[in-house]
Formats: sequence, structure tokens, C-alpha cells
Amino acid sequence: MFKKKPQIKAQAPLRSSDRRKTAQSIITNFAYTSPSATETEASLRNLILPDGSSHAKFSTTYGPDLAPAHGTIYLGSHSSDEEDRPLWVKFERQTPELFPTVFTLWKNPTLLPLLHTHPPVIERLYEGADLMTPGLIGPPFPDGAEVGKLVGIASSERPTVPVAVGVCEIDVTGLRKTIGEKGRAVRILHWLGDEIYKLAGAVKVPDELEVPGVNEVLSVAMNRLVISPSEQKEKEKEEEREKEKEKEKEKEESSGEEEIRQLSTKEIDDAFYNAALYGFQVYSELETRENARLEFPLPSATFINMLVHPYLPPASQFPPYNLLQDVGPHPSLQLKKTSWKNLPKLLKYLQSKDLVVTKVRNGGESIVMDINWEHPEIKSFRPYKLPVPPKEDKPDDDGAAGNGGGKPGVVKIEPLYRPNGRAIKFFQEIDAGTKDFYTAADLRTLLNTYIDTNTLAQKLNRRLVNLDPLLSNTLFTTNAADTAELAKAKGAYRRDLLADRLVSACAPYYRITSPSGEQSKPKSGSPPKITIVTTKQGSKAVTRITGLEAFGIEPKTLAEELQRACGRGATARQGTGLKPGLLEVQVQGDMYEDVKRAVVTKGIPERFFTVTHHGKPR
Repeated sequence: MFKKKPQIKAQAPLRSSDRRKTAQSIITNFAYTSPSATETEASLRNLILPDGSSHAKFSTTYGPDLAPAHGTIYLGSHSSDEEDRPLWVKFERQTPELFPTVFTLWKNPTLLPLLHTHPPVIERLYEGADLMTPGLIGPPFPDGAEVGKLVGIASSERPTVPVAVGVCEIDVTGLRKTIGEKGRAVRILHWLGDEIYKLAGAVKVPDELEVPGVNEVLSVAMNRLVISPSEQKEKEKEEEREKEKEKEKEKEESSGEEEIRQLSTKEIDDAFYNAALYGFQVYSELETRENARLEFPLPSATFINMLVHPYLPPASQFPPYNLLQDVGPHPSLQLKKTSWKNLPKLLKYLQSKDLVVTKVRNGGESIVMDINWEHPEIKSFRPYKLPVPPKEDKPDDDGAAGNGGGKPGVVKIEPLYRPNGRAIKFFQEIDAGTKDFYTAADLRTLLNTYIDTNTLAQKLNRRLVNLDPLLSNTLFTTNAADTAELAKAKGAYRRDLLADRLVSACAPYYRITSPSGEQSKPKSGSPPKITIVTTKQGSKAVTRITGLEAFGIEPKTLAEELQRACGRGATARQGTGLKPGLLEVQVQGDMYEDVKRAVVTKGIPERFFTVTHHGKPR
């Protein structure tokens, strides 16, 4: 929750009366008793919230939608030689409202039930991940680790030292096994190393704490494990990697790719030069140059995309002349691997050979003013065999797998809902899964079934439903607006509005089916958005697209498609400010309309775009 640094207002001392009242409230709510019989009530309060504590208001955002959150941080120290450190975090209108930090748990190690996991899983928690059920070590599990209850998380390497705090999303205490189970067990609120922890500065993590019985329970749980979940997962991944290697090896053997060798710089230079001659000859033999769609001056990107790239030779044209290596150009044929390194220098070389006439514009862009169609090298050039286009996989008759019968190669964004808060009681009452995901249509069907089963629809107008206690308590909150709405309804409410309330009472999720038909796991919040930004750099315009990976769209593939569609240079590279591995597609020129059209045809509606056109939202 605190991956992002919160905005913290000025600290203020906590009045003694407020400190005692807050500490006593915590002791009562957590049913906390000190393991030491010598502790007095005052000393117990000091362990929870020591004398001299202060508090500060904070604000932050969390979740995929960056929802705002506000609250109070309580800071203090348990000894005079310690700096103040965050001890408790209190949220406004959040569940749970108040939770301890690891600093408080180190002084009160029995305050919360302590769950254990493996060191590799702990590393994931430090990155902000939640604790999944297969990552738990157990059974047995401690009492009190129930749905909605706070727990501490410790590593099996240091089983008495909590390093994270979270809230249970399942009844962990009642679990009989973890291997083979799925889903989130604990939603992590705070962990060692997050932005709340960093407020304390450099603090040494204790090697061991006194927690009665923990080592014995953990020993029993570890002995029951034949193989840890993380090891099992790694084993499965390794087996999957081996299978992929075998498939790749078979594919290479059938296509001849295993023997493709790297070309020398001279071979690459010759290939680009010959490709240009090939392109010039093809266009010179057309009836008119207008038919070739060449309008001078030619932008350098248009020149290379139309007259050079399509005529680069396959690997079969190079020693050892493997005829199976005829799919696509030789992989070594990249402009950056030539001796020229870039397009302006290649154009300058072609001009030195009297093949083209070039000019450099004020903005520094090289353009082609004319081509010497009568050049003897163009006239005498002997064409070679061009690459064979790669075969496209044919989709099954029933469409792409997992795409809901939709068009193959099209993205599908499916809104889903999961019971949450008050709505859980409704699902428990009708024996529907409280951890399952539902579409809006599913929720309406469940509601209609409940209404019909309990004969709640009015006889004269079946659109009106008589509200029973379950519907009133689960679909209406206690705020003033809902209270007034209930009073206005006088015991009867429209069926369609009840369905809308049931949808709103559930937590929103979404699932994305990629163009390949692969379905993502449901994720909480609203779907991500694709960002399209058009900016000017001097006299040139550039259109940038990010966020494609979330929808299963391969940036490099889209760059190639846009290059063909726009007749402009397009590349996919590591995006500035993005996580490593996330690419940004750059298209030369103001290509917003073309980009929008290309992305929409992949099944992504415009409402999932964030567009900035020359500094202004669009």
C-alpha cells in the first residue's frame, strides 16, 4: 500500500490523555495481554504507544486506480536512545482502520497472529506483492488468522521476527492444506522497506524475538512439507522452460534457423546497397513514377521503408546457402550494423555513387529530391530471390481460444465483479461463491433468482421488488442518502436499480484477452489505458504510444504495422520512465489518427485511450 511516498503534514505532540485513551482502545480492540505477568496497565500502554508520542496527518494513493487515502501516522520511540519511528497507521474510512507497523510488532511480538512463508516469497512481499495461499507454511496455523483479521508475516529463516503486516482474505486458521490451493490469502498493508518503514531511517532488524511456541509450530509445518510451494513452482517453471526449449529446437531444425550465421559488416553493407538497387529497378520499370506512389521530395523514412527494406535478402542468399532459411530478411540486416550506422550517412553514400540527390532541411532531416533512374547499375542489376513472408497461424473454426467467440487477433476487455463488504452476506445467503468473479449479467441473474425464489416481486408490477432485510442491509448503506432513498421507497424498489446497486456493492475487476487468445487473471480496479502523446521537437512531430503490453499487444509488431500503414519510420524501444522491459512505440510525424485507427481495430475502444496532442488533452 505504501510503495509510493505519502505526503505527510507537520508532526504534533500527542496529548497524554489522548495517548492513554488511544493505547487503551488498541489494547481492548486487539484483546492484547502482555506475555510478562509483571507488566502493569501503564507499562502495557507504553509498549503499545509510548510516552512522548506524536502524530501527523498523511495522504497517499493506492491500487491500480490510484484511489486517494487519508489518515494519521502515530510516531514514537520506546527508549531515549531511539529516534522516533512510525508505530501505528490509521486510515479514514478504510478497512482495517488501524494497524501496527513492524516496529510495534518487534516490541509486542504476540500482538498479532504470526504467519510464515518462504524466503523467496518474502522477497516478493518486499516488492509490494500480496501473500498467496500456496506461499503459506502450514498447517498448523495460529488461532485468530480469520477473514478480515490483522496478521504478521515472518520468514521461515527468522520465524519470530515479523517483516510485514496484512489482513486475511480467507480463513487461514481453518486451512487444512496449502499446496494446490489458489488465490490471495493475505492482503499486505505494510512491509519492511516500504515508504512508511523508511520514515524511521536506518534501523537494525532484530535477529530473534521471544514468541512462545512459534518455533515448535513452524517445525511441525515444515516437516509436513515434502517440497515448498516456491520450490514446486520453480520446478514447474523449469519443466515448462525445458518443454519450450525442445519445441524451439524442433522448430529450428525444421526451419534451418540453427545454422544462420552472423554476417560481416561488408556483407551487411553490400546487402543494403543491393537492396536499394533492387528497389530502384522495380520502381523504374513501372509505367509511370506516379503509379509507384513516389512523390518527391521523399522523407528519408519513406525512402528506406519503400525502396530498401522490402528488398533485403533472406539468409538463403548467403553462405552456406541453406534454402530453408528463406523466411524474412537475414536477422543481421539492420541499419545500425552497417558501416554507415544511420540513414543520413547511407543516403550520403548513395549520393556519392550518383544514385540519388539528397538535401538536408533546416530541421536537420535528410530528404531525397530525386533518383537517377538511368544509372547503369540500376539498369544492369540482376534480381535475387526475396524472402518468403512468414505463414500466419490459422485460427480455429470457433474463433480465438478464450476470446468469447470474438474475432481472432482482437483484444477483449471484460468487466468482472467480486463480492465485497456488505455484499458478501447476500452471496453467502444464496450459497454463491464469495471469492468467485461475476459479470454484470451474472449478478442480475443471481438477484432475479433470489427475488423469484422468495416471491418478492409485486404481483401487479413485477418491476417493483418488496425489500426484505437481506436486500435492505446489503444493498443500502447507513449514510444519509441511502437512508433517505429507503424512506422514499416505502418498502418497494425498482428491480433494475437493485441490480445496479448489487453491481456497485461488488469490487470491480477486469480480465483482458490478448490478440493471441490468452486470458489474463482477473485484476482489481479499472482497466489500464493506452497513452498516445504527440509532441513537436523543433520542426518535427513525434507520436508516442505506451501501455500496449497490458492488453497483450506486442509493441514491436505494432511498430511494424504502423510503419507500413503510415509510410513513416516507427520503432519500439525502452520507454522513458517506464519499468524495464516496457516498450514505447515512436512514429515519426503527427500520426494520432492513424495510431488510433490501428489500435481500435485491435478491439480497444477509444475510452481506454489517454491522449495528449501537442501538450493539450484531447
